Amino acid sequence: MSRLAVVALVLATACATAPRGVPLAMGGPAPTSIDLSGSYRPEGEVFATFGRGAGVTNSYGRYKVVGPYTSLSRNLEGRWGGTLGGQSVLLDVEDGRVRGAGVELTVRRDGDALLVSGLWRNARMELELRAGHIGGTPGAGCSLDLRPSEGSTWRGFLACPNPDVAIARFDGAASDVPDVAMPQWLFAFLGTLPEGP
Repeated sequence: MSRLAVVALVLATACATAPRGVPLAMGGPAPTSIDLSGSYRPEGEVFATFGRGAGVTNSYGRYKVVGPYTSLSRNLEGRWGGTLGGQSVLLDVEDGRVRGAGVELTVRRDGDALLVSGLWRNARMELELRAGHIGGTPGAGCSLDLRPSEGSTWRGFLACPNPDVAIARFDGAASDVPDVAMPQWLFAFLGTLPEGP
């Protein structure tokens, strides 16, 4: 095989595996103790119900995500720690990446879409968030498809593996999908998802 053919093959392979989009700016400077001492002011709210469940509502502000199974705060070191969807987590967030035990996610902007991919709860996740569609595989062998319905409500299905009705509502700043506060919106959304089959 000629050198030119080898170089062409290597370049083609590299282009085929390159992730779409550019890393999304997330994180920023760590909060100060004064920032954290203020009262919690929710900016957005994410509600989701799957099947016949009552549903889960998580709200988020600049440094907190709060719900019935979620209590996550950003600490003075800039890390997010607490419980998310009932599981203890300590997450490092920097431009385009969320990392922790069993979590290795990339968040990228590709035109009008946010792309979330990697490991979530040690399972493969691929989500695409657009103004008219949220879909993909949220982990544990599940598939998700949500589309805007009326007002701030989105409807669709979650299949784990059997399909069931999925309803989500995004209120306040959370309704501006995909132009939402990250990683706060993502944490609030992930905290509503079931663990799978």
